[in-house]
Parts: sequence; structure tokens; C-alpha cells
Amino acid sequence: MAESGNELSNEEAGEYGDLLQLNKEDIMNKAFRSDEAAYEFYRRLGKCFGFGIRKGDSGKDDSGRVIRRRFFCNRAGLRERRHYDRLDRQRSHRPETRTNCEAKLSVYLDVVSGIWRVRKIVLDHNHDLTPAYMVHMMTNFREITCSAKAQISGMQAHGVPTSKILGYMAGQSGGYSLMGFTKKDAYNYINKAKRAKIIDGDANAAVVYLEGKAGADPMSMARYNLTKDNMLANMFWADGGSRVDYQYFGDVLAFDSTYKKNKYQRPLVIFSGVNNHKQTTIFGFGVVLDESVGSYKWLLENLLEVMCNKKPSVVVTDGCDSMKAAVKSVFPEATHRLCAWHMEKNVTANVREEGLRQCFTRWLYSEMEIDEFEAEWDDAIEEYGLQNSFWAKETFQKRMMWANAYLQDKFCAGFRTTSRCEGINAYVKNFLKSRHSLLDMVKNLELVLREYRNNELVAQFRSLHGTPVKTTCLDPLERYAADAYTREIFVDAKKEIVGVGAVNFVAKIRRSTTMVYTLEEYGDPGREVIVLYDRVSRKMECACNFWRQKGIPCRHMFFVMKHEHLTRIPESLVLKRWRKDAKSLDKYGEITEVGSEVGFLLRHGALHAAAQWMLYVGARSPLCFTQALNGLHALCQELDRGPESGGQRKAVDMVDLHDPVVAKTKGAPRVRRQGGRKRRCTRCRKMGHTKRHCNADQSFVSKAGESKDFEATNLGSEGSSPTERVRFEQGKKGVTGPNNLCAPVWLEASGSKISLQHEIAAATGHKETMEWETNMIRNTDEVIAQLMTDVTYLSSRLGSSFAA
Repeated sequence: MAESGNELSNEEAGEYGDLLQLNKEDIMNKAFRSDEAAYEFYRRLGKCFGFGIRKGDSGKDDSGRVIRRRFFCNRAGLRERRHYDRLDRQRSHRPETRTNCEAKLSVYLDVVSGIWRVRKIVLDHNHDLTPAYMVHMMTNFREITCSAKAQISGMQAHGVPTSKILGYMAGQSGGYSLMGFTKKDAYNYINKAKRAKIIDGDANAAVVYLEGKAGADPMSMARYNLTKDNMLANMFWADGGSRVDYQYFGDVLAFDSTYKKNKYQRPLVIFSGVNNHKQTTIFGFGVVLDESVGSYKWLLENLLEVMCNKKPSVVVTDGCDSMKAAVKSVFPEATHRLCAWHMEKNVTANVREEGLRQCFTRWLYSEMEIDEFEAEWDDAIEEYGLQNSFWAKETFQKRMMWANAYLQDKFCAGFRTTSRCEGINAYVKNFLKSRHSLLDMVKNLELVLREYRNNELVAQFRSLHGTPVKTTCLDPLERYAADAYTREIFVDAKKEIVGVGAVNFVAKIRRSTTMVYTLEEYGDPGREVIVLYDRVSRKMECACNFWRQKGIPCRHMFFVMKHEHLTRIPESLVLKRWRKDAKSLDKYGEITEVGSEVGFLLRHGALHAAAQWMLYVGARSPLCFTQALNGLHALCQELDRGPESGGQRKAVDMVDLHDPVVAKTKGAPRVRRQGGRKRRCTRCRKMGHTKRHCNADQSFVSKAGESKDFEATNLGSEGSSPTERVRFEQGKKGVTGPNNLCAPVWLEASGSKISLQHEIAAATGHKETMEWETNMIRNTDEVIAQLMTDVTYLSSRLGSSFAA
């Protein structure tokens, strides 16, 4: 037997002993319990010495029982000749692996004893054996075990990329060679599992998955519509947690679209807002057919319906005209705010003067009156000569959507830009890839939701457990703010409390129960700020509009509180959405209708928030855990017996749903996205194959030094094929070019549209370069006339004639 240099005897030592020490006589004396045991022995022998195994033929007795089997080296035999002669072959041939090796193991069943014995063994191979460090790549010795499959599937379900999964498993195993399978095997397993999930279609699988979530989350909802061809057009979905969050924090809504998050290149739309910890919260997701007004309008209408018709007061977008029209149609009363970051980017692209850019930054963010802004705008237009600028006129027409002078009294929860949306998109890249199916995208977006909600839970825990240190002189107000607000909002409120020191008192006037304070800030004399305070209703208003825009009392308000000796912030100034108990119901739980969906969502959110502390306390010890769990079971049973237990969820009628087509994205197409460059055959000049796989008649091809006569098919005959070819070649007579051949001239006719392609190489000895243009000729007579003219001209140039 050929020496392999393998050192695997320690691994294969077992019931078959040390395989490297076996000789032919030892193997002939082997006995096996079954033919599969014989195969396993031969497989181990092959792994030990470095050759693969292939199962051969078998023989049966009259009763149909297998009584003989043969196992061969995987390089036995030769590839059948018919595979070389296929005329319809498109792919290149695979490399040859068979060498007609005669190594084999033949076993038979001893009918008397029921034992399988060796009839014949051939140990010699006619090829080199595989070295030990490469044996793990051979097909016979590769297998993904059940435990490896479970590990791969589990990590895939949590958004870990396949490459990182394999790197982790290789590290666990001690190297790729010890995993037991290759990267390709893992990718094939994953792709096969994915295809099995979408056997009825990707879009149908995604919709069924979303509808099936109702069993675990009865409040989750999904909506979709179809094209005329029954392909998925638009889809919107939101789970119960997102719907609850929208009821509490849906007063400010931002949405943005992003591409390349699924294999159909459909825009993914993410609806988001800000929770009471100033964190991004996601209200829902959408996939649209395109970025048209109709698609966005459908999406917003379904968002409104799913969210129990609660409309936002402010909507933030990136300035897309389709979004603008859809928002105006569905939310006519909402303030539509353009993203300040996109506006700055637009200014940078259209304005060269640094002074004008600074003016735009001031107009975007600074506090000013409308008259002041318009006066500054007019001065800037005059100074920089933009009277005839179309861009300047268009930007001014949209001023109410971006200039802070028009928006400073609108509450936006700190949402001036879609940067939060951009942040979501950047984070989503960790979970979504352009090759993902719709089902993969839906599942991975759940992982994104899980991350954001965990961040919220951590922030809520930090706000509930631990008291900020008081460092200002207004200790009662600071303490009340720390008790009421979440940790993040308290930081902003404390800045305003500290800022009281920069506020100067100017005057105070009493009008009935209302006190009118006139204040100014240090360093800005003459710029007065008016604050109104009603001592009866304990309501307060400030002309700076900081509270209206941020929802937090400004330094002027805190100054008045100090002057009025208030020890707590008036309740009218503490927004519910910024409080630690933002998701508690209080009085709202009583006034909400019993059967309304809004009431259900609010009560669900309040119970979820209230249960957080119980979960923490109940998990501290086994005794607390048992007590909490038993109490929950008892409470659930009691509530289920109540008269108002939940009803049944309506079934959803399914339709024949087809997968969407790949959408065209914005911008210029990438060259590499257009597919690889098609290969042209150098023999027949057709696209899509190479000379090695060309099926053209060999008689068309001239050998070196051989002259070929003119051959043509009758292009006008009824029996002619849709695509016919004519070729001319000039022999070496009168020509001294490379290989003594003239380059071919081809005529390709397809139906009535015929293309004449000339490819003539400059022959050695002729100084002039011959250039031929491609002519599109529709009439067959014109083709022949043009062809003969070309031939005559070619003949005269090459010193020969085809006229005869």
C-alpha cells in the first residue's frame, strides 16, 4: 500500500486496533456485524491512509436480503465520455478526480453465522494519497454533527454572522482542521435551512411568521398589500411593546428609509421616537414598494390605524418630497419638521461663502423672533447676491419647516434631526445584510428591538435605584426634580437650576392673581424675558419658549420659583412623558373606556412597568422566587375567571402571495451590481460561453496555413434558423500576418434585425489600419449588397479576390 505519511493511528485506534499496522492478511481475517460496520471500517482505514471511500454495488439473494457489498476508492473508475460531449453544457468541466484506481474492499454475508466477512481487499492505489493535514477536507470525513448544527442555528438566531460563528467554533475545536467540516459545509447547511423556511415563498413566510406571533404577543399587528400580480407591495408591522410605547411617546414621530437591508433592495422604513430616558424607541417597521407618495401614504395610514388613530404633533423627516406630501395628507395638523442635519448638508453643497453658512447655522438653532429672522434673511440675500438663486427661493419657501424662529414654540422632545434614525440604520447594519430574505430581515429586526428595550430597562433601573447628589443652593427644587424626572432628564433640569445664578431681576408687576416678572440674563443686558406666574392655578409661562420646546422648566422659571419661595416644581410644568413613572396610568386608567384598544395598550404598558420591581425582588433568592411565581399563578387564574377576560383573536385570511421583485435604488447604479462581464467565444463570437464549450461546426475554423472558401447560409430562405452566421477567412496567400491568418468577419442575423460585425486585425506588411463600423441593416437584399461591397474592398486591400 502506498505510504501516505499520515499519523492518525491514535485517533482511529479502537475496536479495529491500530489501522496503520494492518496488512492484507489481517484485513482478510476481519469479521463485521453488518455491512455498515464494514463500510465504517473501510472509511476509517481511508482516513488513516489518506483516500476517500465510495459505496459500490450490492447483491441480494432470492428473498431480497443483501448478501454482498463492495466499497471502492473514491478515485475508482473514469468519468463517462458523454459528459464531455454534451452540446448544452453551460458550466466549465469540474477537475478530473478519477484515476481508475482499483483499490477496493469486498465483503459477503456468511449465512450460517450471520457475520459479514472479507472476500477481497486491494490495498494498492495508482495515485498519491492525501497528507494527514488535508484529510479533513475530503468529503467522506466531513460531517456537521447535531450539536454543531444546534450551535450554528442558535448563534444564527441571535444575529451572529456566519463567518464569526465559524471562527468561534474553530477556536473551540482547536483549529479549522478539527471542526469536522469546512466553511462551505456550514454555509450550505445554513442556506438549506433558510430555503426550507421559505419553501412557500419568502414574502409568504414573512407574513405567516408575523401573523403567527399573535400566539405569543396578542397585541402584535401586521398589515400588507399586493400588486396586481399578487406580489408583495408594502408591509407594516409593530409588536405589542412598540404599540404601547407609541401611546406614551408618540407625540413626536420620526421616520427615515434605508436601502440594501434585504435581497429585493426594497426601502426599509423605521418609525421611531424618544422615550422618557431620551433614548430612541422604535414604533414599527415598514417595507415599501418604492419611495412614491402612494407607498408612504399607505404606510402612514396603516401606522395610524394600528396605533389606534393617535396622531403625532410633530413629524421629523429628511426632506424627501414624497414623505412631505404623505405627511401632509395623513397628518395635516402635525408640524412637519425637516432634519437640521440634512439642511446643513444641503447648505454646504449649495453655499460657498463661510459667512452665509454661519448665518444658516444660527437660523437653524438659535432663538430669535420671526421678524428678526426675516430681516437677517433679506440682508443676507442682498449681501451675497442671491436675488435670482432658485435654491435660495426654494429654501425660503420651506422656512417654516426648518427655521427655529417658526419652530421654537413646538415641542419636539429634542428631536431636531433624523440622526436618531441614522443611528438606528447604522446599528441595523450589524444585523441585516443585502442578501437577507424578508423573513431574515423581520427576525433580525426583533433582535434590534430587543437591544433597544434592554437599554431602556437599564436606564429605568438606574433612575429608580439611586439618588443623585444635590449640589445647588435650591435644594428643595433640585430634590423634587431628582424624584420626579428620570436620570437623563434630571441632568438637563439641573443645568437650568444652576443657570438661575445668571438671571437678573428687572421688575415685577401684579395683575390680579398673575405676577408678571421681567428678567434679563447676565452678559446680555437689554434683552428682557417676560415670565407669567398665576399664584392660584400655579401655572407659569415664559417668553423664551424653552419649556414649550423641551418640556423642561427654563432658568427663568426656576428664578421665579426661587423668588416665590416654591419648594416643588408646579405640576403643570412636569411633563408626564419625562417622569420616572411615565408608563403608569394613574387617573388615565380610570377614564379610558373599558373595551377600547387604547385603554388596553395603556393598561398593558402600566402593568409591564409596575412589574419591573417585582421581577427584581422576586429573583433575589429562591424563597422570593417561589413566592412570586406562586402568587403570579394564583393571580392569573383569578383574573382569567373574571367577567372581562380577553376574547378570541380574529383569524387572518391568507392569499396567494408572491415574492417581490428587486427594486431600483436611488443614485447611479454600481457597475459591479450589473453582474459580471459576459464572456465572448473566440470561435463563434457569441456571448455566454468560451471556446472550450463552443458547439459551432468545426468546419468553420481554419487551420494555420489553410485557405477556406466563402461559405454562407441563405438568410432569406424559409428554413433558415433565427440566428445564422457567415464567416470569411483569407489564407496565407498574399498575407504575412500572425499565423498567416486574416481576422474573421462575422454576420449575425436575428429575425429581421441584422448586425454586421467586422473584426479585422491589421496584417503585417500593410501600414494602413483598417477600421470597420458596425452597420444595422434590416433588409436582406441590403445585407448581401453591403456584404459583397465589403468583400470586394477587403480583397483589394489584401491582394486577393473573392469575386470568383
